[in-house]
Amino acid sequence: MRARGRWYEWPFEPLPVLRALNEHGVEYVLIGGLAAVLQGSPLPTYDIDIALSASASNLNRLQAALDHLDAVVLGRVRDLGRAFADGRIVSFSTRFGYIDVISKPAGFDSYTSLRRGARRVALEPRLDVICSPIRDILRSRMATGDLRQLPALEVALELTGAIEVRSLLQ
Repeated sequence: MRARGRWYEWPFEPLPVLRALNEHGVEYVLIGGLAAVLQGSPLPTYDIDIALSASASNLNRLQAALDHLDAVVLGRVRDLGRAFADGRIVSFSTRFGYIDVISKPAGFDSYTSLRRGARRVALEPRLDVICSPIRDILRSRMATGDLRQLPALEVALELTGAIEVRSLLQ
């Protein structure tokens, strides 16, 4: 199974997905476009990207959250634990939109090293998410060679005043 239709036809309601992850106690960091948007980036986003701890207990909690969301795995994945151990991105479809999950994000040697720099963002009462900061999103994009969204991430960095963009890119 693959993502169907054009990106602008995809459902995108991230709050129910994030609520389910939190309600099931999934240990994750929000990465990618949505994390950037929550920190002021004008980057358009149409799915949810998360990095997660690949411990067996956390994978069980993830599976419970995905079951709650009636998620369907996209592609051929027989063993989620093995896929995450191999550092593969696993994509899921839900009625609320698409979710991409990875345990070893590009530019980081482990989930733990990514988690170290993450920050808590309050979205609504009783819904906080741990977000990768813009500089780490940029680091990960650069590690994959995906520079398409670089201008939007640079704008977000300049708006936050967190770091000097030029020094990061040199």
